[in-house]
Amino acid sequence: MSAKASSIVLLCGVLSAASLPFCSENQSTAKSAASAAVKAGAFPQLWKSASSGKEYRVKVESDRFTAEWSNIPPQAAKQGAYIRSECRRTGSRWIGTSRILLGCALPDGKTKMCPMLLRFEVDFISPDRITGGGEILRDFDCGTCEVRKTGWGPFTWTPKKQ
Repeated sequence: MSAKASSIVLLCGVLSAASLPFCSENQSTAKSAASAAVKAGAFPQLWKSASSGKEYRVKVESDRFTAEWSNIPPQAAKQGAYIRSECRRTGSRWIGTSRILLGCALPDGKTKMCPMLLRFEVDFISPDRITGGGEILRDFDCGTCEVRKTGWGPFTWTPKKQ
């Protein structure tokens, strides 16, 4: 596999991670609905990304939002892959980072595990939907795990159907 193809493989993983300020709905109503649902125990724990299919275990406690990738493919799990996002409430939004460890295929056929720290934000939370945005890779070097250029991508998560 070429270095460019390897970068694309990793880029797809990170795009999925981010799929990770696009909502115009009233945030105070959303905060109240989310707070009430969390207190009542009705806030879903498992959420699914509309764009990537990745599932996340989400917790909202006071001014803290956390999400962890839960449907990690077995081979990636064996290699220690993860996506863990943590945000703190800042006004009407939740701002933080995603700590990521994903495999990147090298030209010699081996896989190198690359750690990354990317920006992650949530701008709307309700019992039916979570939306926000995250930093995505535009240019990445698999050999050195160097993030050369990033962009911004929106995401929408909905509760996982049981």
